[in-house]
Amino acid sequence: MRTMLIAVLSCGSVLGLTAGARAGDGGRDGKGITYEISFTNMTHGVILTPPIFSLSRDKINVFTLGEPASLGLEMVAEGGATDELRAELEAEGVQDLFQMMAPVMPGATITVRLEGDRKSRLNVASMLLPTNDGFVAMNGPRVFKKSGAKVFYLKAYDAGTEENDETCANIPGPQCGGEGFNADGGEGFVVPHAGIHGESELTRKAYNWGEPTAIITVSIVRDDD
Repeated sequence: MRTMLIAVLSCGSVLGLTAGARAGDGGRDGKGITYEISFTNMTHGVILTPPIFSLSRDKINVFTLGEPASLGLEMVAEGGATDELRAELEAEGVQDLFQMMAPVMPGATITVRLEGDRKSRLNVASMLLPTNDGFVAMNGPRVFKKSGAKVFYLKAYDAGTEENDETCANIPGPQCGGEGFNADGGEGFVVPHAGIHGESELTRKAYNWGEPTAIITVSIVRDDD
C-alpha cells in the first residue's frame, strides 16, 4: 500500500514538523480503495497546523467531550506536534496514515490520498493558531460512498490542557512565536472551543472564527475492493 501526497502548501511547516507515511493493510488480497481527502481551512485569520490523517477499520476517538485529552491530542492542541498522536493511532490499528508537512492557511485546501477499504473510518487532527490549546479533529466516521463525494464539517474544540490566557508567550506559531507544549494542566477535559475573547494579546477581529472551522471532502479515485 502507498500513501501519496497530492498537494503541499509552499509556505512550509509552521513548527518544523516532519511528514511521514505508514504502509498499512488497506486492502485484502491486493484489493482496496484509494480515497482522496481534501481538507479546507474555513477561517479568515486562523492557521491550521500540519494535520494528521489516518484510516482504520475500527472507530478511533481522537477526543471525547467531557473527558481528558490523551497525551497525543495534548501535544497537537498545544504545539501542533503529531508524532505522539500518530503512535496512539497506530497502536489502535490503522490501514494508512499521513502526517502533513505544511500548515493549512486561511481559505486554503490541501489534498492527500490514503489506502483503505469499504469499512474505512477517517481520523483527522490539527491545532488552531493562535490559540493556547484549540484544535479541530474528526472521530472516525465511515468514508465509503458509492458515488459522489462525502463531506464532513469540523468544529473547533478546546483540549482543556492549558489555560486560555491568550498570551503570546504561551502560544506557538508565526503570529505569536511563543511556547508550544508544556506539562502544566488546564481545565482538565475537552469542550467545544469558545473562541478568542480578546482579553490579552489576541484580538477577536483578527483571530476569531465561526463554524465550521474546517471542511473535509472525501472522494474515491480507485476502487478494487
